[in-house]
Amino acid sequence: GGAPFDAVSDNLRGMSGTMLDMYRQPDKLLELCEKILQRTLARIAAMPQRNDHPRAFMALHRGSDGFMSLKQFEKFYWPGLKTVILALVDKGVTPAIFFEGDWTARLEYLAELPPGKVLGHFDSTDMYRAKDVLKNHMCFRGNVPGSLLQIGSVQEVEEYCKTLIDVVGKGGGLMVCPRVVPDEAKPENLHAMIDFTKKYGVYR
Repeated sequence: GGAPFDAVSDNLRGMSGTMLDMYRQPDKLLELCEKILQRTLARIAAMPQRNDHPRAFMALHRGSDGFMSLKQFEKFYWPGLKTVILALVDKGVTPAIFFEGDWTARLEYLAELPPGKVLGHFDSTDMYRAKDVLKNHMCFRGNVPGSLLQIGSVQEVEEYCKTLIDVVGKGGGLMVCPRVVPDEAKPENLHAMIDFTKKYGVYR
């Protein structure tokens, strides 16, 4: 799975090479993305149909707000990614997508995906804006900052989680977790995030 553009950027042309390709040889870049897309779709088609709704993790690297304009996103990134996601959903698989970076300006595109079929893990995206745009369209994971878990206090962690639950968790569809892997978090802060969520994050 994943975005064909990321496959080019991660493994074939590098980030700088792929970014230059968008300007210097866009047609060849699109042709390569299409070839990768068709290979991915063939692999998905060969999978057995699933009825137990397994999750398929995919991390997105270059599609966030800081890497390309919306016009470039619409041309080079979103069509291939959307096609892969829809193919997985048709197979009975739940795409569990890590939207790395900030996807705030791209949230309206995610509303094009089938309701209740995708799990979105948001990194730096504005979670409150995501709730406004997607409402009950998608289940969210996130987005307690790693910096808060590393240098914040237990009280600050609990306050952040409370606001997240009150706003983004209203009506359901929120899994509280760190934005990214918290390699150097304070143990007491991780426990605070987990314990407070178990205690306070109850649907009433």
